[in-house]
Amino acid sequence: MKKNRKGFTLVELLGVIVVLAIIGGIATLAITNYLGNSKEKVYRNYVATLKTTVEDYLIDDFAKNGNLLPNVGGSRTFTLNDLINAKVIEELKDPNGGTCDPENTTVTVKRGADTDINFNLTYDVYLDCPKATVTCEDYTKADDCELT
Repeated sequence: MKKNRKGFTLVELLGVIVVLAIIGGIATLAITNYLGNSKEKVYRNYVATLKTTVEDYLIDDFAKNGNLLPNVGGSRTFTLNDLINAKVIEELKDPNGGTCDPENTTVTVKRGADTDINFNLTYDVYLDCPKATVTCEDYTKADDCELT
């Protein structure tokens, strides 16, 4: 007698479901890892933005009246709120929800001994967001900052 096979057996269907579940699990892990890395990059970009914003703010002020630049051997701290009120930056949104704390997010500018016509400035940046904080001392590049 001839069997007329139409469709798949239960074993074949289960095999396909298992393969699809494995592929779905791998894809989920990859996407989760990608999203985690992108959020970390947002925090590091915020640090770089804060440093650059303060640099530009100091340059503009120095050209006008030079009040904001710290004295040699001194330092000056700017909060995110100071920068928002000066209209040089907007609030920073935490990629995990909420906004970064405008009073606790700070940039400290330290001025060492000047050389010729160059100011010897270093920057300490502290970013305080609900889900992460970033600390950069003697800022060089955002990738060197400590993310907690």
